[in-house]
Amino acid sequence: MKKDDFEYLLELLKQYAGWELGEDKFFILDRKIYNFVREKDYPSVEDLIADLHQGQKNLLWQVIEALALSDTCFYRDYKVFSAFEGRILPYLREANRGSRRLRVWSLGCSSGQETYSIAISIKNRMFAISDWDIKLIGTDISTTSISKAQKGQYNQFEVQMGLNARTIIDNFHQEGEQWIINSEIKNMIEFRRYNLLDKVTFTEPFDVIFCRNVLRFFSKDKQAEALAMLYNNQIPGGFLYVGMGEELYGLERYYDKVKGMKCLYQAKIAAETTKPQSQEIKKPEEINAPKMPKFVRPDNLTSLSSGRIKKVNFEE
Repeated sequence: MKKDDFEYLLELLKQYAGWELGEDKFFILDRKIYNFVREKDYPSVEDLIADLHQGQKNLLWQVIEALALSDTCFYRDYKVFSAFEGRILPYLREANRGSRRLRVWSLGCSSGQETYSIAISIKNRMFAISDWDIKLIGTDISTTSISKAQKGQYNQFEVQMGLNARTIIDNFHQEGEQWIINSEIKNMIEFRRYNLLDKVTFTEPFDVIFCRNVLRFFSKDKQAEALAMLYNNQIPGGFLYVGMGEELYGLERYYDKVKGMKCLYQAKIAAETTKPQSQEIKKPEEINAPKMPKFVRPDNLTSLSSGRIKKVNFEE
């Protein structure tokens, strides 16, 4: 791929997906664009670029989806899921036992493995899930990925990436060479195509948001805007998961690091009930957040009916 074509693709990704990629991603994008050219029977990359210059929106989004940098598997970063299942979910089970309601958002869900992993963890730890009002939403910029996620069908290699035999047997059934997610898991989840650059407001706030390695290629300004949007769609004191070692601009303005937990942050609880608008980035001192209390074991928590979660500290 020529340098000019590469730079043109980078500009498209920045404008329509919010990603600011560097020259170190040349070989990855080069391989992806050549695969797209072969799949669509284009004579060359140059011919594809020429059509893109004509402003064909449908083709544009096909290319952006083809260039998406996706890396997913079941229970990716197992320690994160182990702590989510072993500590956060028991905490939420007690905190929400009055409302018996749980809402989780999985951003950049790709072909669904992360979202289904969350649902399996909830089934394992929430026990009588039929008595709870549980809803998970998985979103991704790729229509192709969302379509696969909605089907919930994976081959042997895909299910073995992160799942042991017991988990597979308990949560999937086999049809031919495909493993199909069971309906009790599938019914918890709604998958939608969603671009983080779009404006969105959900009708109900989320207890937990997984946004792992989704914002790392965004500019600082776009990261701050996205984090404000996440905060605006989260209950006071709700939890946010980011990627391992991911540093996001503006994160500390809306979230506090949860001590004793990797990749986990908690939404600041402001004195006022009105949350800041997404475009308004407040300074840390403008948010009146109480200090975190000492660690309280889940079995000692009382039911919360105020739609907010107490500040937590998992350091013992």
